[in-house]
Amino acid sequence: MIGDPGSSRSGPFLDYLVKLPVLLREVLSFDPRQNSLYVNFRGAQRRPAPARPVVLVQCVEDLYYFGLFGQIISSLRERQPVRVEQFVLRSMIPGESRSLWVFLKTRLVTSPLSGHKWVRLYSSFCDGVAYRSTSFRPVGDAIDLWRAWVCWRNLNDRRALVDLAIDGVTVGDLVNDSFLRFKPAPTVGLKDVYLWILLWQAYRDVRRARRYFSRIRPRIYLTSYSTYIQHGIPARMALQCGVRVFSFGNYQEFAKELSIADWMHTKNPDGYADGFARLDHREEKLGLAEAALSARLSGRIDSATAYMKKSAYAESGDPVPDIRGALVVFLHDFYDSPHVYREVVFPDFWEWACFTIETLKTANIPFLVKPHPNQVVLNDDVLSELKRRFTDISIIPSSITNKQLAEAGLNCAVTVYGSVAHEMAYLGIPTIACARHPHISFEFCRTARNRQEYADALRRYAKIDIDRSKMRRESLIFYYMHNLNVGAEERSLRDLVSEFRAGAAGTDANQSPVRLLKKIAVHPGFGIFLSGWSAALGRGV
Repeated sequence: MIGDPGSSRSGPFLDYLVKLPVLLREVLSFDPRQNSLYVNFRGAQRRPAPARPVVLVQCVEDLYYFGLFGQIISSLRERQPVRVEQFVLRSMIPGESRSLWVFLKTRLVTSPLSGHKWVRLYSSFCDGVAYRSTSFRPVGDAIDLWRAWVCWRNLNDRRALVDLAIDGVTVGDLVNDSFLRFKPAPTVGLKDVYLWILLWQAYRDVRRARRYFSRIRPRIYLTSYSTYIQHGIPARMALQCGVRVFSFGNYQEFAKELSIADWMHTKNPDGYADGFARLDHREEKLGLAEAALSARLSGRIDSATAYMKKSAYAESGDPVPDIRGALVVFLHDFYDSPHVYREVVFPDFWEWACFTIETLKTANIPFLVKPHPNQVVLNDDVLSELKRRFTDISIIPSSITNKQLAEAGLNCAVTVYGSVAHEMAYLGIPTIACARHPHISFEFCRTARNRQEYADALRRYAKIDIDRSKMRRESLIFYYMHNLNVGAEERSLRDLVSEFRAGAAGTDANQSPVRLLKKIAVHPGFGIFLSGWSAALGRGV
């Protein structure tokens, strides 16, 4: 809930005033890497034209996207005149609902100041602001607040929330996942006031996005992700208005064009098995996949797991528990977005974990639970609550690798949609999942479409009978289609972009973001994408 009587005391306020000058300096000034990119883009020439097609970009507060979008725009302008507008998406901050004081401080001071800095950065290549998620419109916002309150008061279950649509735009999954991320919480509190705030923001974003896209109709919209309220609503509204939307949020493709049928920023896994069967030189491709996957299982981080802080297969020497004949539930990060894939059976990972454990305990099935190796610190509290609720569950240390578990006699793996499925298949272990996950085309992963099917699959886990060599081959087919089935030029571009991502994040001090962007600008694979975007703007080059 938002609101804490103690938060109104003068102590926190005075302390905040003392720290305000330092905060202002931090949120308003550019750091050296930001400034280098700002100067680089600011110096690019802009060709005037009486009528220019419009490109909309997200004002993402991330140096990687700032640099990437800036380079795309700069390169497009070398080919033709365009007008570029920025969508200012900042509307929610993680943890802002801790108290009324934190909420007001964040919404009225910290967030606007930080947002202003990023608008200035993006102005180095943008001609103006398209619209802002939080611009104040008294009448419209008051109506949206009332509509959100009515909606919030009538919500009785999380499934109804996930299925919610506002004026023909599906938003429930976005609101659900935004609550998990920004509250933050492992599950949605239907009577939590913060849910009302998020619903209000969803109503506001639908209204603002519809007005902009129906009136301006930009030719192209560049977005980072399509999850959460601030990413998903503009993307879905743009698609409804016939705008071409390109996302840069997955690690398998340089860019993905979204559609009404598939607005997820994750790579579409439909047809992997059939698609591989139509390829030439299949055994050679399986060899490439095996080299890459076996390297991951030996402890290396590959392009598909570049988001990991450390490899899930770096062995620690800790003793492996006795898991012979047992099933292992591989937990997800409870604060992550569940709806990055379609047809997810459960609204969040907490409800999934509890349902799974209750089903296994009722059926007297031996099982253990393994935390996600890349989880945020907040998950420790969730694990404590899980152990409090289920006092006799056994937790496998995250330092134990999945390869060690397979070698120790693991019988079956359970996940919602994790990469553990194809990793286990390579090691000869089947998996049970419950979403339209990346492995949907393959037999090594048994997929449930509803809770009853999922419970039945758990109870029959020991009867899953798939030839180990077939599972291994299918896992390699999956790996190739998911991670390697792009042209050589795009694959090379993807690797170069990964270098830029590391340089932008500061994890590689030897890499200059501007120098890497200049390499991207002249890459043949980048030129192919530019030609496609240029054609979409009305002039093919």
